[in-house]
Amino acid sequence: MSLRWVVIAHPVVAEDADASTADVLDQVRLVEAGLVQLGRPCTIVAVSGGRVWEHAASFGGAVVFNLLEAPPGRPQLHAWATGALELLGVSFTGSSAGTLWLTTDKIATRALLRDGGLPIADGGRLDLRRPAALDRVPPPWIVKPAWEDASIGLEGKPVCDTPSEALARGRALTLRFPGQPILVEHFLPGREFNVSLLAGEMGVDALPVAEIAFLDFPPDVPALVGYEAKWASGSFEETHTVRRFPGVEDAALLSRLRELALAAWELCALAGYARVDLRLGEDGAPRILEVNSNPCLAPDAGFMAAAAHAGISSPEVVRRILAAAHRPADPA
Repeated sequence: MSLRWVVIAHPVVAEDADASTADVLDQVRLVEAGLVQLGRPCTIVAVSGGRVWEHAASFGGAVVFNLLEAPPGRPQLHAWATGALELLGVSFTGSSAGTLWLTTDKIATRALLRDGGLPIADGGRLDLRRPAALDRVPPPWIVKPAWEDASIGLEGKPVCDTPSEALARGRALTLRFPGQPILVEHFLPGREFNVSLLAGEMGVDALPVAEIAFLDFPPDVPALVGYEAKWASGSFEETHTVRRFPGVEDAALLSRLRELALAAWELCALAGYARVDLRLGEDGAPRILEVNSNPCLAPDAGFMAAAAHAGISSPEVVRRILAAAHRPADPA
């Protein structure tokens, strides 16, 4: 790979930004440090409001390490900004704008996975005008916004035991996220896992499967990776949600989880790196919860933990993501 200039592009982060937004700066530092160790020249560009075209001169002839993200309430912004990179003919890392659009929409992703024969939880769009539709999804229900990431909208008690609770939460989320559909799914009771995927010389590699263990959760606290578990430092949810890497005792299950994650990679046309979240149902079989394009690369995030467990250094992760960068299309 030639030593092309690398531009690390990330959103502008306000001083009072929410932790789920500010963590992109940790990703910038990790990528920059990796590039320095790789001997790759780089600059950092902060993009305001997804207005990529304002920095077109900086991108010319460079590879953009795409850390552009969407702030809460503007979930499609990162796909829009990546689309601008495509229109500018810029080489960039990670998934395409089309794939980002798809995986941002949990309802659309569910439909693609289902039609592709991959297992998902029962559920669908919550229609507040037809509450009887809840009868088609067995309780308990998890109710969440369909387009947000980073567990935005999973604060408090997102798992509902009665139709009245589910509808009340759906109405509250509709007011909080205007114009955004609300997803209702059967809350799966089993173990939770995630599989990080990284492009390699021979295709894509599934990194060691991580399990998310919920330690000593009382009955009134949902055992899931909600907003508090991710961002409320020192909270019960954060201190009692622990990542671990299962061993040979779960070999058959881990093989199945990797198989499903790799199938999702192909079906969703993921590129560079990704993470697939899964959970076991009452029957012990895994279902895919979410497909995450361009997942968080912060040092304490799940993707980098899986890479470290595989013996892959941060600079090597950066190198492999860069090696898989999209190349601009040739002029017609």
